[in-house]
Amino acid sequence: MAAQINEGGDDTLVEINVTPMVDVLLSLLIIFMVASPKPPNEQIPISVPKNAVVQQPSDPNATLLVTIDTEGNARLGKEPLAKDYDAMVKQLASNEKAQNDGRIAIKGEDKSKYGWVIRVMSAAHEAGIDRVGIASEKL
Repeated sequence: MAAQINEGGDDTLVEINVTPMVDVLLSLLIIFMVASPKPPNEQIPISVPKNAVVQQPSDPNATLLVTIDTEGNARLGKEPLAKDYDAMVKQLASNEKAQNDGRIAIKGEDKSKYGWVIRVMSAAHEAGIDRVGIASEKL
């Protein structure tokens, strides 16, 4: 602790010098960081199902699938979707299963353009389908 005395006489100003305390604390921090053991490199066990559940097209609980090929042609289940955006929205809005479930999954082929997938997603949202997902291949 350091004391600073004014030349005026009676007024004493006392200040704490924190620099040595900070130096000691940083030194202790470095010592503890070096001396502490390395964190364990453990793997978290997970259980991956051996056989994935495959939904059949005739399953009434299956999610309705929209597939988009490399030419940009979309199919809603087995029915082709119109290329015109407004007609596509009307088709999705008139599909009973999509409206009842409130969900569809969109699967684009490997070489299909991302813009086509986004276009179908936008049309589905405009048609009142709340949950629009992206379908992927099995792992």
